[in-house]
Amino acid sequence: MKFFRRSSLPVAGLLILLQRTPVLRLAGGCGELAVPSRIVALLKSVFAAAASLGAVHSLAGATRFVVSSPNVVGTVGTPITPVVFSVSGAAIPAGSYRFTGSLPPGVAVQNTAANGVLNASTGIISGTPTAAGTFVLSILAFERINGSGDAFGPETVTFVISGGANAPPAITVQPASQSANVGSAITLGVAATGTPAPAFQWRKDGAALAGETRNTLVLAAVTASSAGAYTVVVSNSAGSVTSNAAVLSINGATTLPAIAAQPRSLHVAPGASVTLSVGATGGSLSYQWRKNGATVAGATDASLAITGATAESMGFYAADVSNSVGTVKTEVATLTVADGGPSRIINVSTRGFVPVGGTLTPGFVLRGDAMKPVVIRAIGPTLASFGLGGTLADPTMDVIPLGGTAAVATNDNWGGGAALAGAFTRVGAFPLSSATSTDASVETSLRAAGLSGFTVRIASKNAAASGVALAEVYDEDALTAGTRLVNVSTSGFVGTGDQALVPGFVIGGTAPKTLLVRAVGPGLAQFGVGGTLADPQLSVQPLGLDLIVAANNDWGNDSALATAFASAGAFALPAGSRDAAVLLRLPPGGYTVIVSGVGATTGTALVEVYDLDP
Repeated sequence: MKFFRRSSLPVAGLLILLQRTPVLRLAGGCGELAVPSRIVALLKSVFAAAASLGAVHSLAGATRFVVSSPNVVGTVGTPITPVVFSVSGAAIPAGSYRFTGSLPPGVAVQNTAANGVLNASTGIISGTPTAAGTFVLSILAFERINGSGDAFGPETVTFVISGGANAPPAITVQPASQSANVGSAITLGVAATGTPAPAFQWRKDGAALAGETRNTLVLAAVTASSAGAYTVVVSNSAGSVTSNAAVLSINGATTLPAIAAQPRSLHVAPGASVTLSVGATGGSLSYQWRKNGATVAGATDASLAITGATAESMGFYAADVSNSVGTVKTEVATLTVADGGPSRIINVSTRGFVPVGGTLTPGFVLRGDAMKPVVIRAIGPTLASFGLGGTLADPTMDVIPLGGTAAVATNDNWGGGAALAGAFTRVGAFPLSSATSTDASVETSLRAAGLSGFTVRIASKNAAASGVALAEVYDEDALTAGTRLVNVSTSGFVGTGDQALVPGFVIGGTAPKTLLVRAVGPGLAQFGVGGTLADPQLSVQPLGLDLIVAANNDWGNDSALATAFASAGAFALPAGSRDAAVLLRLPPGGYTVIVSGVGATTGTALVEVYDLDP
């Protein structure tokens, strides 16, 4: 993004954020998040989770959170002993419970509503696990129904589930790609293990082949229409796995290659050996793999094998597929490695337009219970040194706690002080153009208690002026500090041209991070917001790379996304709405979120980035 940190990202990378013509012509504008308006109502909804996690009151004192079995040991396929939980010793019984974390597949909290809340004084967890692993569920009790009133807890329940006697399938020999002349016979084969013995189903270009249920597939007298990507689904009662794509090419190209099977993103343990594969048709194909846009030497097959994955293996992989007619590119597959090191969002920023009499007001959330040292900046005049025109001549800045009206930090002109200049260097921020520039900045500490939200309100000192400004928040804490940034959100007008709304973030540390990114337009109507962007689309681009690593247009009522919304504490989106959302895991580095309206439409949208890691 257009901010920099201890990640040693080049200052020149800021030009991506400041470019006049983004990769997608997204739009921009401003949004007032901290004045009595419809946007205030919106922000209150965005931070509803923070409000619900307040201090314990009437449930405190002699109250005990009773869990019958805080540590559950079970086996796949065998029902667990039900876990009963309740609150005892309170003046009134608990009215509801809210849950975060995860349960073993096949295990559930009985009678939980669709919004993830159990309205009852006592709860029961039961079921039969269908997958092995360790799962931790956090339970928070509330005084009244629907997660309202005083809170008590949380209490955690840990489930350790072993695999049992059955074993899911594992492919030991993948089917191999082949090329053949018209009329030839070819055989594709796969080898797999599993208990009970697995069954097989061959597919061509994703469609099941009737009757092809053996571990070999024989094609006699192939024709041009036989070309394609062949996979086999191997399954038993313990699970299923799909093979890599084996591409059958029929010699003699007459058309551009067509991608039949895209490479898939992978998250692996350190030292693992992994294979990225592409399936393509078109005849006489050649391949060239790329990592982060750069050619991988010697990687000229349909598959790319990576042995002994390390943190250096993480990145964005794609392949160029060529024949005598031309070249096509695959989608980007992200490889991440769980190295166990620290990982957190260390910088967030938003570039937007401040209209006459208006403001640019991004928000962010801290999670923890300590003071958080931060550097916050409102950049206007210095943006001109990066070639951006129409900048805000004299920005002012206020930092306001969510739900409050009084600023906890404020600045007009930064003043060129040595302490601030030194802070810019420590966090990796680009220097301001001069000691007398009218850019605004503060170095301060913010109080975090549970989930604590703040808005940065940027306005023009001259009420008759307007222009583009950049809001930045830098985390000065160590990567291992207990309090961290977990959410950034910006509401504004998504239009066209230079008045773009461009959020971004930087992931610091050595480990990848799981994120939820949303661009909400129609979903804002439930909060009384008018003039919304009818059909937003979003994409995520790594800083300094001409790559799109994730994109979405219409979230599609996807169940995994709906679960992520609840886990993040984000408000639910209407089923079937045209809002956009992606769930992704990214390596450390800087990223830009690009939002635009389908068909060059314009309107108000909310862009959100949630950290989903514990």
